[in-house]
Amino acid sequence: MSQIFELFGYPIDTWDEEAWKNLRVAHCPFIGGECDGGGNRYASKVSLRGERELRRFFAPELDTVQAGVCSLQLRAGEQPWIVCPKRLLHFSEAAQGLQRATRESVLAYTGLKKGDRYKVWTEIKLKTEVTGADGRNVLFDYSFDYILSTVVPKPLREVCDVTGKSERSLRKILTENGMTIARRGNSDWVEDFPDGTLVLIEIMTSSTSGGNDAKRTQIGQVFKETILRLAGVPEVAPNGPGINYRQVWARMISQLLVKSQIGAAWGGKTFWVLQDVLADYISRTTALDLSAFLSSVPDEVNIISFGYGRRVSPDKRGNDGRLIPMKDGKLYAGPIDGGGGGKGFVDIVKLGCSPSVDKLKDRLLSKKPCYSGVV
Repeated sequence: MSQIFELFGYPIDTWDEEAWKNLRVAHCPFIGGECDGGGNRYASKVSLRGERELRRFFAPELDTVQAGVCSLQLRAGEQPWIVCPKRLLHFSEAAQGLQRATRESVLAYTGLKKGDRYKVWTEIKLKTEVTGADGRNVLFDYSFDYILSTVVPKPLREVCDVTGKSERSLRKILTENGMTIARRGNSDWVEDFPDGTLVLIEIMTSSTSGGNDAKRTQIGQVFKETILRLAGVPEVAPNGPGINYRQVWARMISQLLVKSQIGAAWGGKTFWVLQDVLADYISRTTALDLSAFLSSVPDEVNIISFGYGRRVSPDKRGNDGRLIPMKDGKLYAGPIDGGGGGKGFVDIVKLGCSPSVDKLKDRLLSKKPCYSGVV
C-alpha cells in the first residue's frame, strides 16, 4: 500500500504553518488556484458537510474540496509516484517559478528561437471526419493536453479563409479569447495567429488502483486521515491505494505512436512528459529499453522524463524543502520503426520477456478453478 507524499503541493514530511494555510483554501500552487483534482478529479471530491473533524481545517466558504494528492510513496525512502499531471508540468503563470526547470527543459527541444512569440493552449479536442487515401471517411477523434505554437500577425481576411468563419463571427471569438486585432494601413490583422513551430505536449502520470472502501484505502479516506494525523490526532499512518502500473502503460501505449505521427503530419513534434519511475517501468516491462534512446536532439518519438532525485529525502532538499521542483530531465528520442533490424519505439508494444510456462502452471495450481467440464 502507499502513503501520501505531497498534499496540495507540500511534502507531508516537512509539513509546517505555511502548508496548513495553503490547505485551508485547498490551493494548488501549480495552477495558482483551488485544486481541481488533476488526474483524480472524477474520483476525489470530498464533501465537508457533516465532516466535523475535517471541516475545521478548511475555510468556511468551502463545501467540497478535491483531495489534493499530488504524489504517493509506496515505501519509505523510495521515489514517490506522481498521480497528478499538473504536479509534473502545467503551463500557467503560477507555475512559472515552481516548474521553471521542467518547462525550460521541454522548451529547449521545441526548436523555438530567441525572440519567438508563442502561446500554449490546453485540453484541445479535435473531432472531424477526413477522407482517407482509399476514399473512406475516417474519423479523427483525439484530445491533446497542450498545443504550443509560435504566433505571427496575419490579415483578418486570410484568417477567415483558414477557419471558414465570417469576419463578424471571428472577431467575436478572438476578442472573447484575448486575441489582439490591430489596424494596419487599410486592413485588420490578427496579431496572434498560430503558425510556424508547432508542438504537441502530452503529460502522462500514474493512476491509482482505486482503493478499498472497507480497508479505508480510497483517496478520499486517506486524504482525511492524513490531515488528522498531521494535526496530531493519534492514529496509525493511513494506507493509501496502490499504483495501477498496467493501466498507465496501456493508456500511454495506445496513443504514443499515433500522436507522434499526428505531430509529424502537421509539420511539428510531439513530446511526452513523464516521471522517471514510469520511464523505468516501461523499460522493465516491454521490449523497449529507453536507455538506448538517450538523446540530445528530438526524433519521430520523444519522451522527456523528470524526477525528484535525491530531493526525495528532507535533508537533501536545501532551499526546496517546501515545494520540491522536478529536475534531472532526460530526452529519449528515436524512430517509430527502426527498420533493417534496428530498434524503434514500436518495440514498446512488443513483449519484453516470457517466463517459463511452468510458472503459469504453478500459478494455476495455486488457485481454485472456476469451472470443470468434459467434452
